[in-house]
Amino acid sequence: MRFISRSPVFLVLFLDLQNITVSMAQESILVQSDMSLYSGGNFLFWTQNAMTTSYVTHSELAAALHWQMEMGVDVALVDSPAPRAELQPTSLEAGVQRQKKLPAAGSLSAAAAALDDIVPVLFSSQTPGYDLAAVKTLDVLRISMEGFDGCALKKTASNFVFADGNPKAKIMIIGEAPGGDEDRMGLPFVGAAGQLLDKMLAAIGLDRQHVYITNILPWRPPGNRTPTSEEVALMWPFLRRHIQLKAPKVIFALGGSSAKLLLNTTTGILKLRGQVQEIDFSDTGQANVIPVLPSLHPAYLLRAPKMKQQAFHDLLVLKSMCRE
Repeated sequence: MRFISRSPVFLVLFLDLQNITVSMAQESILVQSDMSLYSGGNFLFWTQNAMTTSYVTHSELAAALHWQMEMGVDVALVDSPAPRAELQPTSLEAGVQRQKKLPAAGSLSAAAAALDDIVPVLFSSQTPGYDLAAVKTLDVLRISMEGFDGCALKKTASNFVFADGNPKAKIMIIGEAPGGDEDRMGLPFVGAAGQLLDKMLAAIGLDRQHVYITNILPWRPPGNRTPTSEEVALMWPFLRRHIQLKAPKVIFALGGSSAKLLLNTTTGILKLRGQVQEIDFSDTGQANVIPVLPSLHPAYLLRAPKMKQQAFHDLLVLKSMCRE
């Protein structure tokens, strides 16, 4: 069985450890006897050699499972061992070098950030590469993004998540990245956070037919971790083209990663929220200014319900902007 380490936040792979250990106690499972680590973005692929061990007691198997959880193993990608040659993931840098049709992208506007932060990334349209200006419709953009192999997140995600809602709506909601539910269903904001978003929109008389929803990344980061600046950099040209083709009247940026990217800042979301800034999303020299309203991500509101009052204030600002 091949495992992937996702983040310090352990997802509940072993929801009922007692029941699992009883059912698996007589089975032979692979042991991490040869811990070979391969870097693939910000996660590790672990492989094992041919040695296996049979756990015949409840305590032995429980100890092995606890060890895996402590090491961050939270999901089984396949049910049987794969040859070592097939487990050589491509690092982010190698993937960028090998990708022949990268979107136009220049130097970063700031140095790479730590994994828990997003440094704003701006790109030069002068860099040779894949001509996103030739993409004229959202459908073609979707196909182009789905076929893009330069981002390592594609290898661990279950589904590509493009957008939802009404492409003709005035409001474009841009979140951070798909979560587990979104990854399974291939749609943005369909989990608990998405249900809260629906309620938030209903509070100002809107629903998904009145908005267009997407994320800064189309693939789920392992363990729902914060997207890295490198991952955002790879996908930013696609998002910018997405904004250009959608041509919304206002952008509602949900979450710190989304707000920092769109506003080109390192300021935290608690200071950014509720303040409208006009941003030029053009890459051709012709102005394409769109007001951006940052707000708190529904997932954050689920963890900090006391902040819903501030989020509701932002919704009222959004409603007033659409009336203008």
